[in-house]
Amino acid sequence: MLINIKPSNSILDFCLPYKKSFSDVVWPNSKIETWKMTPLNKFINNKNNYKVEAYYKTNIDNKVNILKEIDANSIQFFKSNFFKNSKMTDIILSNISSSFEVFLPDNFSSNYDINFSSIVESDTWSSSVIVIKIGKNVKANIKFDYSLTSNSLCTPLILFDIDNDSSLSFGLNVINKDNSLKDANFISLIEGNINKHSNIDMVVTQQGVNMSRSDINMNLKNDFSSYNLTGIYFGRDKHHQDITACVNHIAQNTSSSQIVRGILDDSSVGVYQGGIKVAPNAQKTDGKQMSRALLLSKLAESNSKPELEIFADDVTCAHGATIGELDKDQFFYLLSRGISYNEARDILIKAYLSEILSEVQNEFLYDQLDYAINFWLDEFYSKVAA
Repeated sequence: MLINIKPSNSILDFCLPYKKSFSDVVWPNSKIETWKMTPLNKFINNKNNYKVEAYYKTNIDNKVNILKEIDANSIQFFKSNFFKNSKMTDIILSNISSSFEVFLPDNFSSNYDINFSSIVESDTWSSSVIVIKIGKNVKANIKFDYSLTSNSLCTPLILFDIDNDSSLSFGLNVINKDNSLKDANFISLIEGNINKHSNIDMVVTQQGVNMSRSDINMNLKNDFSSYNLTGIYFGRDKHHQDITACVNHIAQNTSSSQIVRGILDDSSVGVYQGGIKVAPNAQKTDGKQMSRALLLSKLAESNSKPELEIFADDVTCAHGATIGELDKDQFFYLLSRGISYNEARDILIKAYLSEILSEVQNEFLYDQLDYAINFWLDEFYSKVAA
């Protein structure tokens, strides 16, 4: 089913103060700390004449009443400090193209995954506002896939509200088949509120566009809530990939993990900014973050910025970051066994990528990672063979 749900009157009224033409948009620049490594004003051309629209394909049967207009109650979520303090909120709401809510009521169950896909056509700005509201005692899988074309812009704003005793597996994937995109940029702004005994397991994959950034803020609001992020980005040519995530531990006995991997070729750039914030009363917090980037070119660049803000004393928090090339000792060992240079390189790249898959036990999320990895490998080997 193809959907294009226009913003409700409530949303339009809320967005009215933000309204401005594209040429008047002021993009985040390097003067803003969280955008220092990904200044959007260097990537996005305000002279582009975009039409504003967004279409999604979904496998949801229209007989199943889970797609709704965003009502006044859900609009309150967009008044959070995260959204208010983000320059991207103003930009997304300035030219909103569609808005809808995915609502899964208490005890909802389904025998199929919920999938959305969107292709952003040339000369188009897709600026969607999406609320995903999960009731009590729900287990669900939801996936959003995005593909861009040259001279296109995609800026989804996604809000999660997860009630007690629920589990959501969520995938966000940016993948493109066109190897010669120009001025194709993707920026997502994501916030989640996770309540008691509930969790979000999330996979983010990014590749194939000139600039891509996922900006994530998760609030563990009640006891025994958790959030787990597995992210992977692939860079080639002069592409710029950025995954920025912060988890706010607000209640006791909460846990989070952020595991982000990158593989960068040519003159591409990768960025990971990870934050863990622990409130004074959030005792028994368990938070970790780890990033690792593999550079396949001397010109590729990786930047990592982990941050911990801890105001409780009974916590377990850790972070780590590594950036490197293919292991020279392993390379030498394979060569000494009579394996050719290209074959040895292939073996080590695949070993690096297989480590990522081994960290994900969720089949729904595993399949998305596996698809993204194989897609990149096909592109990589076709380039090497050319």
